[in-house]
Amino acid sequence: MKLSRSSLLLATLVTASGLISSGGCGGSNGTGVGADGGNGDATADGSEDGPGTGDGTVDTGSASDSSTDGHGSGDGAGSHDGAGSGDGAGSADGAGSGDSGAPSDAGSGSDVGTGVFGDGGCVTLGSGCTSGSECCSGTCSGNVCAYPTCGSVGHACTGNGECCSQTCTSQTCASVNGGACDTLGNTCTTSSQCCSGNCVLGSCQPSSFCQQTNDICSRGADCCSGVCTIPSGQSVGACGAPMTGGNCSAVDGMLCTAVSFADGGCGGNCCSRLCAPWGPTGVDICQPATGCHVEGDTCTSDGECCGSQALIDAGLPTSGHPVTCVNGYCTQHLGCAPNGDVCKLMSTSCNANQDCCAGLGNSNTACRQDNVGVPRCANGNCGDGGSACATSADCCNGDPCVPNPNGTPPYICANTQCVPSCSPCSTTADCCPGYSCISGVCDPCGGGTPGDGGTTTGGDGGTTGDGGSPPPDSGILNCSQFGQLCDPDAGAPCCPNAGGLVCVGGRCTQL
Repeated sequence: MKLSRSSLLLATLVTASGLISSGGCGGSNGTGVGADGGNGDATADGSEDGPGTGDGTVDTGSASDSSTDGHGSGDGAGSHDGAGSGDGAGSADGAGSGDSGAPSDAGSGSDVGTGVFGDGGCVTLGSGCTSGSECCSGTCSGNVCAYPTCGSVGHACTGNGECCSQTCTSQTCASVNGGACDTLGNTCTTSSQCCSGNCVLGSCQPSSFCQQTNDICSRGADCCSGVCTIPSGQSVGACGAPMTGGNCSAVDGMLCTAVSFADGGCGGNCCSRLCAPWGPTGVDICQPATGCHVEGDTCTSDGECCGSQALIDAGLPTSGHPVTCVNGYCTQHLGCAPNGDVCKLMSTSCNANQDCCAGLGNSNTACRQDNVGVPRCANGNCGDGGSACATSADCCNGDPCVPNPNGTPPYICANTQCVPSCSPCSTTADCCPGYSCISGVCDPCGGGTPGDGGTTTGGDGGTTGDGGSPPPDSGILNCSQFGQLCDPDAGAPCCPNAGGLVCVGGRCTQL
């Protein structure tokens, strides 16, 4: 499939100097915070009980740092944090090419390894892929990085690596969550059996860019909640539930209970107010809103939260009470709602207010949808490229609001409607078609601009290319994910397995 030179999509690839990441893909080598407690020596049920007397480990590393949708600054344990791929299931584990087959093409599953979750230059579970060599798990099934073949709970084993749970007890594969649900890799007949909510070709497979509550994990960064409870003496555990409050119960990446467009744009139980299909799998999850993180959502630093002191210093409207990141979640705002926080449109009845700081006394004009449809408090006048923003609703032409490589202000409007390979992003919708936002940059980094088969070079984002196909195994998907620009006539349709996405107004959305 080729992208035409005349396509609108390719016309937007050139971006302003300063929006291209100067380094390679991925974040630095930070790690999640270890804790002593969680009753990990007895329950292993994925619950997070806080500091206690148990001898388990609760890893509260940020989910956003490993998030395939890159929500965060990438300063923690991410999918490219350089921890080497030798500790996990790579091609040496019999993964084969894995470019379109079932999870069974991963080989015998004789050594699953904790590396399936992502440690060093590989693509994490649930991400889009074209080859098994790109995936941390070594398995690419249906263009999604899948969990490799392994022994289900109850299967005979001689070592941990033979089991999907990576836990062999008394020569039998044991559960890591007390049987609450079937974790990744285990056999299934219906999606309701799986913690991930996604049964594919007889095994539980990822539904999102992060693991759901009670699913298997090796660190907090694997989990949507940012919490992984690991029993003493084990290398893996189960994801804990998110510690949200207020008007939401599901953070970015979690399965959601309502489709935003069907429930009037409210997003069901999502803190981001956006429940929509995750591009690679087609399963409805809470999509990250563009730009800053909304109230109740996950975070790694104060500056990521809407209404933070950093955004106040950038001149965005405020109530004078900075929002902070506490225990990995953005706190509730005090007073009027800062730019970027969710609000209620006149056409909806969502459980949110209209008291945007940018439009007190005239709230109707201050609550506008960002470029993926989330109603956000925004400035009355849009900003050009390089100007401070909290969300794409602050930017002209629907341009993305992306992390600022210079750090101050934390988010700036891009000069284009999509950002190319290696450029900073807050969500996959920021990236040009074919790329996903992984650890804060559009990946595959350096894998070529869609349509030219070459690499992105220089401070201007490179050239638009000659309309050729991507190089083999480049990792570039030949379709657009939710919120991304699309143009079926130019060879950039919406991903066919993404829950009925359609191209409306130049972006993939769900009717």
